[in-house]
Amino acid sequence: MTTIRLQTNQHRLIANLRHAFNQRSMLGELLQNARRAQASEIRIYVTDDCIAIHDNGSGIEDLQSLIHIAESGWKASIRERENAFGMGALATLYFAERLTVRSCGKTFSARTADILAGEPIEVLPADGTWQGTQIQLDGVRSPDRHVFLPDWVRSEMRRLCEAFPVRVYVNDAEIPRPLAKPELRWRETSMGKVLIDLHGATNQWRCFLQGLPIQAGSSHAPKQVVLLPDDMVAKLPDRQHLLNESSDIPRIQAAVNVAYREALMDKKSELAGHEFAEWYADACVISSNADLLNDVPFVPRAWFRNWKDRPAGVCRYWEHYGDDGVTSADAMSEAGVWRIEDDDGDVLLAEVFLQAADAYLLDQINLDAGHWLLRLARPLSAERIAVSVGASRHRMEHPGLADWEVALELVDSLQVGLLEGGKLFDVSALRKDGTLYVTREAGSVTRLVSDYTVDDRYDEDLEDDDEETIRTFIAVGSSSSPHHVVEALLPRALRYEAQAKLAGAGVRLAFDAEGKLASVTSS
Repeated sequence: MTTIRLQTNQHRLIANLRHAFNQRSMLGELLQNARRAQASEIRIYVTDDCIAIHDNGSGIEDLQSLIHIAESGWKASIRERENAFGMGALATLYFAERLTVRSCGKTFSARTADILAGEPIEVLPADGTWQGTQIQLDGVRSPDRHVFLPDWVRSEMRRLCEAFPVRVYVNDAEIPRPLAKPELRWRETSMGKVLIDLHGATNQWRCFLQGLPIQAGSSHAPKQVVLLPDDMVAKLPDRQHLLNESSDIPRIQAAVNVAYREALMDKKSELAGHEFAEWYADACVISSNADLLNDVPFVPRAWFRNWKDRPAGVCRYWEHYGDDGVTSADAMSEAGVWRIEDDDGDVLLAEVFLQAADAYLLDQINLDAGHWLLRLARPLSAERIAVSVGASRHRMEHPGLADWEVALELVDSLQVGLLEGGKLFDVSALRKDGTLYVTREAGSVTRLVSDYTVDDRYDEDLEDDDEETIRTFIAVGSSSSPHHVVEALLPRALRYEAQAKLAGAGVRLAFDAEGKLASVTSS
């Protein structure tokens, strides 16, 4: 009978593991070893080709454990709590030419190539007495040929040490650790400690495992910070990602959500109602905690349409000009609040009426169903709007606007109001039943035509063309004689720019019975 068994080509395995590490993970492993040794201070000295790390921890009793792959020399309690794999020192061997270690009265110094080849390394008694461990890496190169090694190490340490619990110095300059400050208000959750920034979204978070950053969470402007439990497992060998990301990430998100809500509730209990509404109402809505606002008798003014900066018509996604401050439930109850029910083109008619009446239009659509504002807001649809149109002066069925279905009609007057009665308001333009009605006083009314977005991009030239078309249409319709009509139709090149060949010339235009140009002659 033939049998087979698992075998390992040790030297090739060790050689190939080089591609699993990088200099960043090397520095992280050196920090991690010092922290596990209960160091209270780590000092790093860097020259152009050497990195030396001195810590004041408990030291390494058996130096063999430092270069014993997959055999951790840490106590059983640390191995179980932090899943110490015994791979850390291996990372240093690939990026230096020589490794020197001094600890617990013993020392060795050897070429890293010899260590990786499995050559015997002599351990000698060390001169002098000191606490902790000294590791020196000679023949180290900066991974960025444009950055000197000391500068690269200093930059990497700023990134690595943000939440690191041990003081770290590089060439005697202390590295800032902004997330290790004792005054920070961390919240205990099922997924570790969470630091909440209520000015950021709940899905903008980043993680640290055992004091070092790990690639989990949002890569875009992360605001929330998570210190994961030490017993969470990272992927070998460089431990830059969580082993069970697909299940861990939803759990982390749930923990951040809980902590975020707790932070909002704390602010609600600490602040007056109007302050909480002004500073945190939007955070409540965006984070799906809008129910926290149901019993707050104030709302931000920014939740209502600002008619001055956002007049009736299409609002583009980047335009949001809300008023500052808050308003009270009593003020809203007295003034009245409206919400538009239509979701088709005639929603613009309702907006024209509300702007003319200078009424409050509720823009915030993500309130909790139990919010008092929804009970106050009166529904409005185009069917409830009364429109009074004066005498028609000019009409064009197909003016060629961005919305091809819109016709233009110039009228003497326009008024809007509610069918159930009340005041009628004069307006200069409105859109109803596929027609854009305008008066002579109408200015820029392209918002009643389109948002001018083509292939997800705003087309300013297209809007400018429509504005010129409408202006010309009004000018033609308002003209009292043929020469005024021609003058209104003149293109910019003839109206504003010098034409040398027309200097001093007189031109006669003749039109047929339908108003089409018949001839152009000199006079």
